[in-house]
Amino acid sequence: MYEFAMVLPLLSIMLVAIIFGGITFFNYVELANTVEAGGRQMGENGRNQGTNACATANTALLTAAGNLNKSLITIAPETFALGYTCTSTPIQGDAATISATYPCNLPIPFTSMNLCPMVGGSSSPVQGGIALCPSTYCIVATTTVYIE
Repeated sequence: MYEFAMVLPLLSIMLVAIIFGGITFFNYVELANTVEAGGRQMGENGRNQGTNACATANTALLTAAGNLNKSLITIAPETFALGYTCTSTPIQGDAATISATYPCNLPIPFTSMNLCPMVGGSSSPVQGGIALCPSTYCIVATTTVYIE
């Protein structure tokens, strides 16, 4: 009985870590699916939308957000293979890259370590001159599509 009482706190910490790790992984999968939906919209309808292609893709991305808090999703400005941004009409065959971030906080109890994958600030990925991770830690999803 005494041995079980000594192991119980460790098992409790492991259970909480598994639950929070599952929530973080679920958020990552949701974010990847939303970025994919925005990329699909951009790829299929980019030429037809003209200069509104990026706004339409961002709307599709936020619509597909599912259980994520839409106000916490940061969408990076879309960039194209030739270096131009969404102010011009995409051309068939262009590659468009869409990225989004979502805040993450998964600290290890009694330590200063965070299990979230991306540290913000100067080390966060930069796209279009904007750092993708506005919070201290975040998860990032990126997709590249070709305009049909």
